[in-house]
Amino acid sequence: MLGNEPIIETLLLVSGQDFVHQIDIPDGSFIPAETTCALIIYDASNTVVATWNATVTTDWVSWLIHSEVSDTITLPAYFRIYVHYSNGQDFCWYRGQVARQD
Repeated sequence: MLGNEPIIETLLLVSGQDFVHQIDIPDGSFIPAETTCALIIYDASNTVVATWNATVTTDWVSWLIHSEVSDTITLPAYFRIYVHYSNGQDFCWYRGQVARQD
């Protein structure tokens, strides 16, 4: 296959619980300076319902989204995580469905 193939995962949201997640970069790799990353949530009609920007370091990418915000996401929904490098390259890193545990 040509091109980038995103990692497929499920994003789990629990009512009343903050969404806290960190993606660690493997040893020997690093995230270039000035890289940004965003988790974007879409509804069933492909409309953006939320954009959660990540904190990015050379070693990890993380989110802390308080439940007052994450609890507003309704199903069905899906997500994509986009990485934006300072050289202008943009990649879809992860994609998948949003699930809830209430």
